[in-house]
Amino acid sequence: MDKLARRPRAPTPPADPVPDWGTRLKDLAGILAPTTAITALLLYFGYIGTRARFAYFGVYLDLTGLSNQDLMLYGLEVLYVPAALVLLAVLIGAAGHAAVSWLTGSPDHRRAALATAAALLIAGVLLLARATIGLLVVRVSRTEIPGTSALALAFGPILILYAGWAAATVLVRDGTARFPRWYTGPAIVRVRRLIAVAVSGLVLVGLFWAANSFAWAFGQGRAMDDAGQLPYRAELLLDTKEPLVDLPPGVEETPLTGEFHHRYHGLRLLVAADDRLFLVPASWTDQARTLVIPYDDQIRIQLIPPRTGVTT
Repeated sequence: MDKLARRPRAPTPPADPVPDWGTRLKDLAGILAPTTAITALLLYFGYIGTRARFAYFGVYLDLTGLSNQDLMLYGLEVLYVPAALVLLAVLIGAAGHAAVSWLTGSPDHRRAALATAAALLIAGVLLLARATIGLLVVRVSRTEIPGTSALALAFGPILILYAGWAAATVLVRDGTARFPRWYTGPAIVRVRRLIAVAVSGLVLVGLFWAANSFAWAFGQGRAMDDAGQLPYRAELLLDTKEPLVDLPPGVEETPLTGEFHHRYHGLRLLVAADDRLFLVPASWTDQARTLVIPYDDQIRIQLIPPRTGVTT
């Protein structure tokens, strides 16, 4: 008897390869890396702004003994402005990229697209030259508007690369030029990656440098506002058993009877941390000083609510 012929089975299509953990982590890093950089930049801005704010009153931030959580909460007060500026910069960049893409995507706008690329290239070169001057001449970076050299260092290389991309897109699309075979070779690919890494590093350095400059200026501005509002904050009456010497201007002493022998008027609380009170006079001047008082059983304090003005 003949053997029954069997129909050959259709080959089973190969299953999609499951990505390994290295690929997954690489994809996840591509998503999280920009967010992490922006978050670190904002937290750094808050830390520097807080340092400048306390330094205005002669207080080193490291001496306050504030915890990391307290420092983060203080830093959040100065994050609203830079966060808004970052979001506005993202919107402006997205709008600009959309406009350039519209120009490079249509043959009718070839001349306008090339002119835009040339303008971006010139702007990038000028910004990079300005950043170089700020790096080499210290006096320029110290006396300039805060962040000028830093932002020039951050955006100059980006504009140069972006101008090259826009021009290449137009020329390749029109057939005017095409990438030679050697352009995709392994050596050139490594050089392009090295350029991308160098530009990314310059951008990060420039942004952190700009954050440092802006944050210090912003923190000093907040400190000046605090100094102007000191008379309208709650007054702190300080009673001590031992007299305080070398009182700052504006602080008056009244004798007491009982366990505490001295009362001091005209003080405001700057910050309380690490079992210490950092007290400043209500009227802050160039001759004013900050008193650092241990918060223990040797003192007694009373807080009097402000009578006029608005507290901040």
